[in-house]
Amino acid sequence: MKILYSILAAVLLMPAPAIRAQDEGEQPPFIFTVYGGLFFPSNVHFKDVYNSQSELLYGFGATLPLGGTMFLAGDLALFKAEAFVDPSQDSSIELQERFYHLGIISKQPVEKRLFLRLTGGLNYVTIKQRMTSPQSPERSTEAEKKIGYFGGIGIEQMFEDGKASLFGDVIYDYRRSHQKELEGDFGGVRLVVGMHLFLF
Repeated sequence: MKILYSILAAVLLMPAPAIRAQDEGEQPPFIFTVYGGLFFPSNVHFKDVYNSQSELLYGFGATLPLGGTMFLAGDLALFKAEAFVDPSQDSSIELQERFYHLGIISKQPVEKRLFLRLTGGLNYVTIKQRMTSPQSPERSTEAEKKIGYFGGIGIEQMFEDGKASLFGDVIYDYRRSHQKELEGDFGGVRLVVGMHLFLF
């Protein structure tokens, strides 16, 4: 948790460079983002219920330059886990989470086309759990709506033509639920690899 606070503070307190003037008629690039990887939920019951420590996560979003090395970024990530509670009765449980991020990315150059990425901001996470069984009606539970936060660090390699880049991030999402049926931490750590496409 202390590491997360440090990353958030570094991103949010970093002085933003002056926005460079655009030539007349020149528009800042719109950057489309896609990524995928593994999500390691923080919930203490996840491993026991789903017999796994991680599941696949994928997402997409957009990034807009603020000037210099600072970028405004928003994205949506999707995560789903399923398991049989009682295989003999075909009873199953499913957990779905959607992560909406809005934050700042600071890219610090390491080499000519290699950057260190620091990311931080707010998240909005929806949590839905569904239980199904042939012997009883489907039961669905949703957590209360709350805003949390996230922070992370990564690297980014720009392609030579400047029209795309590859990146890898380690990001921690914090989202706690106090609802009785879904109590606990429903954030977690994500290890993702993705691509930025610079659209002009």
